[in-house]
Amino acid sequence: MIVFAALMGCFSGGGVALVAIPGLGAKLRQRLARFVGSSRIVIQDRTARAHASDLDIVGWTPTDLVARQLLGVVLGTAMSAAVMSIAGEGVVVVAVMFIGGFVGFMLPVAFLRASARARRRSFVHAFSAYLDLVNVLLAGGAGMETALVAAAEAGDGWAFGALRSCLTRARLSRRSPWSELRTLGNRWALSEVVEVAGSMNLSGEHGARIRSSLAARADSMRSRQVAEVEALAQSATERMGVPVMMLFVGFMVLLGYPALQTVVMNM
Repeated sequence: MIVFAALMGCFSGGGVALVAIPGLGAKLRQRLARFVGSSRIVIQDRTARAHASDLDIVGWTPTDLVARQLLGVVLGTAMSAAVMSIAGEGVVVVAVMFIGGFVGFMLPVAFLRASARARRRSFVHAFSAYLDLVNVLLAGGAGMETALVAAAEAGDGWAFGALRSCLTRARLSRRSPWSELRTLGNRWALSEVVEVAGSMNLSGEHGARIRSSLAARADSMRSRQVAEVEALAQSATERMGVPVMMLFVGFMVLLGYPALQTVVMNM
């Protein structure tokens, strides 16, 4: 309550000062606008450099992330102050406000990284299926460019849409499809796509058998995905054992508490 009263006193004093001094409000607005404009540019540049690949694959802009972070800070600070002003006082309320603001600032970043990881897994899964389709079309006698385009048009979803856009850019810019795929992999931090694109580019330049290279790359990507899925399943299985263990501990405490209470009362 003391912190809340101090904040209300500051707001009241600021309002009285703005009314008493006519030119103060205009000067404050100008300085605040300049400070906000310069801070926004700096924050957006730093955010774009730190989370470039995650922002690109999720489809956010640096402004979206900064806006979510500012909203998280405001909501986290306000909610922490509203809750702790009833139960606590003084330094405890201020500390909890800072913690709430920090949590609100970091939550959008955590959500962005989780979404980016999920989309990367989804794209790699779709890309391995795409390579299988290209391999099947090549085995049927189709040309390389025809197989790439037909395989991209055979699937739906955002991953195949990105592949179709990539092939369209390569055709319009008269670049190799593998060069454009390597660019896409670098933008989205997809090491599997970069490796496949580099291998296929070398195979095309040196006249190697592209179909065998594609099949080998697709098999290796599937093996890696199976290993990741098995690791995730194993970790989920281990996490499922924790609630059972806690239930067992609670059950033992429930059984042992009457006996312990009897011993203590008879001492």
